[in-house]
Amino acid sequence: MEKKVKEHTCLGKVLFLLLMTASWMTSGAQTDLKLDAAHLLLDGSLTAAEAGASPYVFNDFREAVAHFQDTTTLYIRPWVYWVDNPDEPAVVRGKDGREPFGVVIRGKSLTLIGLGQHPGDVVLASQRGQMQGAVGNFTMFDIHADELHVENLTMGNYCNVDLDYQLRPELSRKRRSDAITQAHVGYVHGRQLTARKVRFISRLNLNPLNGARESVYDSCHFECTDDALNGGHAIYRHCDFDLYGAKPMWSTFGTGPLFYDCDFYVRTDNRETYFCKQGGPVTVVDCRYHAPEGSYVGWTAYPQPWLRCYQQNFTLNGKPYTIGSRRPQNTVVMKDKLLWHSNMQIPFLAISQHEAKLRAPVEIQLTTDSCATWSVTKGFERFVLMRQLPEGRASFFMTNETDETADFCLVATTPDGRQAACRVVLQPSLVPAPQLLRQPAIVQRGDSLTLDYALDLQGRHDESHIEWLRDGIVVSTSHDAPQRSYRLTGADAGRTITATIAPKSNRSDFAPAVVASMTIAPTSGSDSLATPSIVALETDFHDFPCQWQPQIIEGYWTVDGYKPLDTEAFDWQFDQEKPMWEYGEGFNGAVGRGLLQAQRGARLMYTPMKGHYGDMSLTLQVDPTKTAGQGFGSATGQYMDVCLKFDTRTLTGYGLRIIRTVKHAKAVDFLLVAYKNGVVTPLTEPVSSTCYRTGCTISLDYADGQLTAHVETKTPKPADSQLPHQVDLQVRVPATPFGGIHIQHTGSCGESTTMLHRLYCHSR
Repeated sequence: MEKKVKEHTCLGKVLFLLLMTASWMTSGAQTDLKLDAAHLLLDGSLTAAEAGASPYVFNDFREAVAHFQDTTTLYIRPWVYWVDNPDEPAVVRGKDGREPFGVVIRGKSLTLIGLGQHPGDVVLASQRGQMQGAVGNFTMFDIHADELHVENLTMGNYCNVDLDYQLRPELSRKRRSDAITQAHVGYVHGRQLTARKVRFISRLNLNPLNGARESVYDSCHFECTDDALNGGHAIYRHCDFDLYGAKPMWSTFGTGPLFYDCDFYVRTDNRETYFCKQGGPVTVVDCRYHAPEGSYVGWTAYPQPWLRCYQQNFTLNGKPYTIGSRRPQNTVVMKDKLLWHSNMQIPFLAISQHEAKLRAPVEIQLTTDSCATWSVTKGFERFVLMRQLPEGRASFFMTNETDETADFCLVATTPDGRQAACRVVLQPSLVPAPQLLRQPAIVQRGDSLTLDYALDLQGRHDESHIEWLRDGIVVSTSHDAPQRSYRLTGADAGRTITATIAPKSNRSDFAPAVVASMTIAPTSGSDSLATPSIVALETDFHDFPCQWQPQIIEGYWTVDGYKPLDTEAFDWQFDQEKPMWEYGEGFNGAVGRGLLQAQRGARLMYTPMKGHYGDMSLTLQVDPTKTAGQGFGSATGQYMDVCLKFDTRTLTGYGLRIIRTVKHAKAVDFLLVAYKNGVVTPLTEPVSSTCYRTGCTISLDYADGQLTAHVETKTPKPADSQLPHQVDLQVRVPATPFGGIHIQHTGSCGESTTMLHRLYCHSR
């Protein structure tokens, strides 16, 4: 659309003549601007009539963008330009499964240049984030350009940050919310990004124009929390970073980023900070880190043995410091200037693979992209016969005749000091599966069954897989070790219990499974859950069967997925062909091993035997993986319900909801709820608390028509929070005859899961 030049007032005519002579005063300095269809001017101080005097002058950013050609330079005078209208009350949503964007820009070679004296004089702004004016991680820019150059300006998502515009205070604006949420700056789809003297402002998930194949940030300023910085092939020169979180990058890949002559300022009381969450190469040269005294600075919280990162002349609070000292093999301290010194190439050595899980005897070849010499982790040389090949290649023949798995690295080193490593997990050579010395038999002692068997292990470890089944449905299984015992419940009375064992040692494959069975004698009681003062369920989940089990059967756990009615506004689904739950190792705030959600919508339900159930209590010990108290990935209908007095067939009962909301970034809300045919109704007002952290105990009780909940944690209360650090709720509710249990998790998985450690339930 071509802008038409119209007749204007005398002031407009004067402005038009000034434009035609391409002379423009910028912040007191003379700047010659030759404006044409490929060179546009943006000036927010102009009226629509004044801007309309030229087809190349605009006072609105979005209108200027609409006139971009393949090659465009946009000059921007000091002002605050809203990429998205902050006063528009409508909630914006993304399209085609992507985030909602403020503006989509397309071209081949695009340049944005601020004409102020300082980068803060020109501000491109938005004020939306996840569940704060948007559904999805709102992103200011989605730029498709082969080359993008931005200079001398500010790009800020002021969703959770105040916009303080000192040139004209009336253009300042308070943040939308104190609760930090995902609010992005932008993405670049193309070959090259160059940002010079640019201020990137947001908090969570900053995304300072991430995504170009190559990115250079020169003399830029960044404010962010976690998962924020560009971790691709990015070079940061003479930049400074205000860190409001502990892990500013999600992950790095390929060469990883290079930080040269940069300053990092930890703006919180975090005493453990890392460059990224998921790990990957990072290079830090001539940089200064400023953090609370006694701080530890690492590359990543859980570094893999193959990781190689580079540092030179790095200081922490003015003193020389080695990053990631807890795992020193991850850090290459450069003593000489490497390739980066002359042309800013990142000192990265590519390798054909970083990890290899192998069974001896085996031979593999590894390749690097440069001439390199190879070595084996000290102490493991006996496992490897190495042969150096031309062009950075090497062949490794590996044997392992021990009874234990060998875990070591094959390391390539170039003459200029670059390194790459492949972690090898070398399992021993196979021997035949152990023979049964006597046939398995089930032995009953009181309410406990034991599978009695003996194997010819020849001194090796028993890694047999044992499953217990009741009438053909798995009720107990091996996770960490052979599950030799099974505790009976009232649901087993009169049923056939089968134990299957697939013999295995730590040096063998599994032998064919062998089966033993026993029919349990009937008892007078229908279910221990219906007997006063008798424990009905107690588990630490170490033998919990995680495979998909959607049937609702008396005496069994239902293990499946479900998308509740109150999550219809959020587009997610799960795969019924994959487990919804998994037993395994935790990370971040989840300590040790336990039961974790494997997909969003993971659900557990226990259906008791027929009966009329009265008073009932449930205690659940959990570790949220999130460490800051927010519990879940975002405030997009992400919660966990813990319910008792539940009818699993109609989804009716009572429970406690733990939910992330937009109110707080480091706390969750707790409220008692009632289920009726799958529809959830609040029974109490929500209470915000910081107690949903490592070592959290959830207690839920129903007695004489009173429903109560108590939640507390072993983790100390955050010093900077005024919220309560425990929760106590109660409400009167009608009596019901139900006795089931229901746990529903609608949060995203990975780093947003909640590990279940122990469940204890009984009736009175």
